[in-house]
Amino acid sequence: MGCKRLHIYGIVQGVGFRPFVYRLAHECGLKGYVLNFGNGVEVLIEGDEEQMEIFLHDLKTKKPPLSRIDRIEIKTAPKINFSDFTIRESEKSNRIESSIIPPDVHICDECLGEMLDLNDRRYHHPFTVCTNCGPRYTMVSHLPYDRQNTTMVDFPLCKLCSEEYASPMDRRYHAQPTCCSDCGPKTMLYDDAGALVIESDRSDAIVRTAELLDEGGVIAIKGVGGIHIAVKVTDDAPLLRLRKRLGRDEQPFAVMARDLHTAKGFALVNQTEEQVLTSYRRPMVVLDKSGEYYFSELVAPGLHNIGVMLPYTGLHHLLFRALKEPTCVMTSANLPRRPMVKDNAVAFEKLNGIVDYYLLHNRRIANRADDTVARVVCGRTKFIRRSRGYVPEPIVLPFVLEKDALGVGAEWDVTISIVHDDWAYLSQYVGNTREIETLQYHNEVVEHLKRLTRISPDIYGCDLHPLFNTTRYAMENAKSVKVQHHHAHLVSLMIDNGLSIDSEIVGIAVDGVGYGPDGTIWGGEIIVAGYGDFTRCASLETQPMPGGDLAAHYPSRMALGILNKVLSDDELAKVKLRFKHEKEKQIIIEQLRQDVNVMRTTSTGRVLDAVSALLGITYYRSYEGEPAMKLESAARGGKDVLDIPIRFKTEDSRRVLDTTQVLLSVYDGLGTYSKSDLAFSTEDAIATGLAELAIDVAKKQNIETVGISGGVSYNAHITRRIWELVEERGFGFIMHDRIPNGDGGISLGQAIVASLRKHVQSHFLWKIFI
Repeated sequence: MGCKRLHIYGIVQGVGFRPFVYRLAHECGLKGYVLNFGNGVEVLIEGDEEQMEIFLHDLKTKKPPLSRIDRIEIKTAPKINFSDFTIRESEKSNRIESSIIPPDVHICDECLGEMLDLNDRRYHHPFTVCTNCGPRYTMVSHLPYDRQNTTMVDFPLCKLCSEEYASPMDRRYHAQPTCCSDCGPKTMLYDDAGALVIESDRSDAIVRTAELLDEGGVIAIKGVGGIHIAVKVTDDAPLLRLRKRLGRDEQPFAVMARDLHTAKGFALVNQTEEQVLTSYRRPMVVLDKSGEYYFSELVAPGLHNIGVMLPYTGLHHLLFRALKEPTCVMTSANLPRRPMVKDNAVAFEKLNGIVDYYLLHNRRIANRADDTVARVVCGRTKFIRRSRGYVPEPIVLPFVLEKDALGVGAEWDVTISIVHDDWAYLSQYVGNTREIETLQYHNEVVEHLKRLTRISPDIYGCDLHPLFNTTRYAMENAKSVKVQHHHAHLVSLMIDNGLSIDSEIVGIAVDGVGYGPDGTIWGGEIIVAGYGDFTRCASLETQPMPGGDLAAHYPSRMALGILNKVLSDDELAKVKLRFKHEKEKQIIIEQLRQDVNVMRTTSTGRVLDAVSALLGITYYRSYEGEPAMKLESAARGGKDVLDIPIRFKTEDSRRVLDTTQVLLSVYDGLGTYSKSDLAFSTEDAIATGLAELAIDVAKKQNIETVGISGGVSYNAHITRRIWELVEERGFGFIMHDRIPNGDGGISLGQAIVASLRKHVQSHFLWKIFI
């Protein structure tokens, strides 16, 4: 006979782990207890040694489907002679968390079956859940994860639900969000004036909402982590109304399809995409449109792909059972660059004049969480946005940190990260902190993540850019460490691939903008990166940005700036480019000649923007990444007809890819080759040039691994071409899998560098060239 105390870390709270342990202990004839404590689950077992070994084996192999065991600490304990095995009340703790509440997940099949069963007491109750499904993170205010610490505290359990909640043998045992139509939240349908139309504890309000959608209405629908706006996908009129009201002329809308079969009716879905789309996390997946695509062009204009998700709440399933059309737009309810609306009162204020009706419910959302957005690139899942369904799951680091740190993010697609020991906690998607409202949300998320993890780092990692609001926030609130943008990208890539603390890679950092230590805008960099420092070894050619940031919004400026280096004034005057005003072109040419208000950049994104403008695809960027995204769509089905010369130059002792030659080749091919072929040739040339630069550095530095990060790495053609060339030369190639390629991963890189900065000897280790 023996006694052991177990501390179990991972996703072990709110997933039915304690009743699982209870049942397992009884099967093995063991005595003791199980309880949630601040940073995990504690189990004390007494009994036969052989049965304890069986218990430990089954604990790992038969655990609940939503749980994840990261570590088990086992210690021999003094025998107490328990009379039974019990589930104890959660322990209050101020200890640092290495276990955290699970993310919000899709309604399970059992709950869905009950909700659709006419004879079940939960028939058509849209908030039906159990320990295996439903909301978690979005409704919790603090740990331990118990009902009184969630927004379900507003809904006392009825007698029947209380009995289920109290029975360890029931799948709703201690299911914190559990409820029924007698004790749970209600749905309410309001008109555009905020007058109540229907209130229901079942599906009445939802059925009426479906009728209004089928009639062409624009409807706000409250979900798990915020409010969406829904509209038909086949009718131009309501789509046009929504675009005008939101001020979103071109930005694509996401859609929700009734089921996988429906999605396959308008999109191409490969095996990997299907697995991600139908997983219990239910992210949005960017899929290629199929030949049977039948939506209005206003849904995702100018793009070859579309963001698709499947229903993930009971409310969604009931809605689609009532809708005539099996797909509808389901886009975040927010004005551009502002946070998604989550509260009922705020919805009436912010969405006034935008929607025709509001389908809301009275369960408060404690934590906003936008839909996760993923895309399969080169057969592997890449996160464009890591949020609902994944947050706040921690990421295990490949080494132990001695100092806690927090990364505040950059300016676009911002997240927050906290690192402690060998754990990293990434927040949900925050957004563009250039907007004050989003910055306030950013600051709230910082405090909530600190409160949830009980980690209060005294050092913040931030971007090198002095004008970013997040940089100012870090400098005002803690000891701050400035981390170069692309170094942060590559550090997050190294963490994503589990590289040891002394590793180095040759990183290809490709995006739209990142402030360089030399005061120029980087974005097409070949960098030798370690966790503590980096060396810029090569890049794209430095190009002028006439008008500075205006060139990022008006790609024709970039095209004119690049061609200005090789064409005469008369030739430039004949280049067909669209500008906002007739005289603007000549003013820009003069501006370039006099070098007035002209910034410098090595950005890959800006070169792609310039080609997009030259091909007549995009002259004004109405949303982040639009010109490059539409260029990628134009390149679909194209071939490399130009055979663009891959030429290199030297700038400041640094080898650079001649991107002026790339643009000139495209210009010379206008009128001879198709837009698709010219777009494909451009992407192929840039990918080839970047790969050659990286391979050259890897050879000289004797480094075996090349990796890619940054927003441009979402481009499947560019990434695949670089991957092929690097591996052909015998080098390893790494990409992101768990952490966003884009700026959503920046905060983790910042936090890691900030934590390690004390291990390096200088305040800022970087070199411009070698």
